[in-house]
Amino acid sequence: MNTLFNLTYFSFLACGLASFLAVIYFLTQAPHLKGRLRLLVLLNILICAVSSGLHLYFFAQLQPLAAGAAGIDEMAAAIGNLPLIVRYGYWLATTLMLILMFPLLMGLERVGTGFALTLVLIDTGMIATGYLGEQATLAGGGATTMAFFWFSVSGLLWLAMTVSIFQALHRLPSDALIPAQRDALVYMFFFFLVGWAIFPAGFFYAIVFDSGVGVVLREFTVNIGDIVNKVIWGVLVVYAAREISRAMTTETQG
Repeated sequence: MNTLFNLTYFSFLACGLASFLAVIYFLTQAPHLKGRLRLLVLLNILICAVSSGLHLYFFAQLQPLAAGAAGIDEMAAAIGNLPLIVRYGYWLATTLMLILMFPLLMGLERVGTGFALTLVLIDTGMIATGYLGEQATLAGGGATTMAFFWFSVSGLLWLAMTVSIFQALHRLPSDALIPAQRDALVYMFFFFLVGWAIFPAGFFYAIVFDSGVGVVLREFTVNIGDIVNKVIWGVLVVYAAREISRAMTTETQG
């Protein structure tokens, strides 16, 4: 075994435990919220529960390899046993729930349902073209013209989503948002820019590097991305929801 093997193996455990602890935290906060604010918490509970289960499952599946003399190629083969459609289905379901937190936290009355629908459609296209890119990579035995084409389309869709979110944030009346809400949206956008870029980087690792190393390195990168984009993101969103709830309670009582 080498350093990359160990880092990837324990990253499954770290992501699984972090997601599990996040679920416990979210459950303690849900009773204090109502309406769309409670929906934000429920979405984060679902995302982190699925993430925790999937990562701990992989950690358990890889344990025999870690206990033996297995290497990178064996780990890549074990990871590859999960059907590609399941992996991308997981990414599609979780990214859709994550991206909908922007209009929910901004307030649908401010940005409209059209903005939410736009994000859903772009995200679906981004994940679908990423899937086609990886399918082309597997079918061609490595980097192919079609693989780069589909990954490029996926990247352009991510850019289109970035522009859409930035424009919506720019149009928001800052005086209508409480400080915690405003700060959370800014940090979420930063996580979106940096954290979501981790996933395209992971795809290209699988193309550029040797097949076994590329797959394992991608998996390590995606695991770190899950901690940032699901756990830290969720804690930030739920904290902002609590602050919005407190501000609304104070305003009602006043």
